[in-house]
Amino acid sequence: MINFRYEGYILDRRKDVSAKEQLRYAQRLFIEGRKHECIEAFTKAIDDGEKTEIAYLSRGVAFLQTDQVDKAIEDFNMVVNMNSNYMRAYFYRGIAYMSRNDFLSAIRDLNRTIELKPDHGAAFFARGSAYAQLGNTEEAAKNFKTALIYAETEAQGFADTFGMFRTQFDRTLALMTGEGEMPAIELTEEEIDKLKKWLEE
Repeated sequence: MINFRYEGYILDRRKDVSAKEQLRYAQRLFIEGRKHECIEAFTKAIDDGEKTEIAYLSRGVAFLQTDQVDKAIEDFNMVVNMNSNYMRAYFYRGIAYMSRNDFLSAIRDLNRTIELKPDHGAAFFARGSAYAQLGNTEEAAKNFKTALIYAETEAQGFADTFGMFRTQFDRTLALMTGEGEMPAIELTEEEIDKLKKWLEE
């Protein structure tokens, strides 16, 4: 039996706890960084009737952060099926595709993210990374330059997302500076320094 402490009482599978209450508890676990526990709590909330966009999205992000990419994609698919304009689902699904090295699918989802939120700097950076991995340095550079425009306003959101696909960004950074296998991406030293600073925040 699994018990959860929440604001002075225990939540468990035997007690009559509302699905909304279970969702709030799962969100608290997520914020605390207790990813495996929050996945179980999100699952209980969903099983108990909280079949909402935020429940599936949040569990999907937790799956992604625990390297359960296929499960994450399934949850993001659920969100997109519920609401085809839910920008965050496309963004995170694009990140999930990147972690599977499915860069064409990632670009498709990141295109939709940008269509829904044209100032989403992290989406431009992720899309630039996907283009770089495909060897399209011209598109990669365009996307990185656009990402820089939004860097200051998106710094925290980007930093949070960056941890989920650090390996892809490390490869991209090597390409940008000419250390990778492809020719260096055409960015100025100042732009590269700004991107590096953004990544380190």
